[in-house]
Amino acid sequence: MRRGRFCFIVVCVLLVLTGSAHGATLRIGSWDRQDDPLTIGSEAILVQAYAQANQPVEFVSLPIRRAMSMMLNGEIDGNLYRNATIALAHPELVRLETPINAAAVRVYTRSRTLNPINWQQLSGLRVAYRRGVIIIESHLGADVVRVEAKSEGDALRMAAAGAVDVALAVEPAQGTENPVADGANLRRLDAALSSHLVHHYLLKRHAAFALRLDAILKRMQQSGQMDMLRQRAVMQMENPPRQR
Repeated sequence: MRRGRFCFIVVCVLLVLTGSAHGATLRIGSWDRQDDPLTIGSEAILVQAYAQANQPVEFVSLPIRRAMSMMLNGEIDGNLYRNATIALAHPELVRLETPINAAAVRVYTRSRTLNPINWQQLSGLRVAYRRGVIIIESHLGADVVRVEAKSEGDALRMAAAGAVDVALAVEPAQGTENPVADGANLRRLDAALSSHLVHHYLLKRHAAFALRLDAILKRMQQSGQMDMLRQRAVMQMENPPRQR
């Protein structure tokens, strides 16, 4: 009798654990999901990490500002990544401590004479960038002519057309030039304006799961799986399969 009761309790516990591992789908705000190497590589890593955690996830395409506001309003469960200072300003968010990527702000221009190597040297220029990117918006001086674009691809196309002097893109730190610039008579300057680590964010109501997911990300980082997934995803973006 006791043994049967013990087995019944074990089965119940396993069912509870299985249910919690396969809970409701978490909805994560993302952006520029077709032509942004930073987004594509970061998503590939999180897709694998969520799968290893047995947690269903959906990446929702949103404008970057709306993704932030919807997360803060609790309409979605998290954002792909955010500026590192966000967690300090919004205690209702949880930042996963293991970075999913490393990024750099790079300058693109078709000019052969412009060569800004820091934020101050953008003074007086027409600068295009993706709308809502805090790390760019917070560094641009008051005398910069700000031109907001719907996506980084659009910002680069503005620079290629001569509508702006430079376009700024947040890219993987060790990445190659954005494929949109290829053949568009744009050059990427050698010096990055700044660099930073990229962290995934969830609402604090998912804090317990965030710890579990972070442990998985740490193992992926240490094993080299994170680098492999990132490189494979970006390579597939740059070299899509040919249509038969």
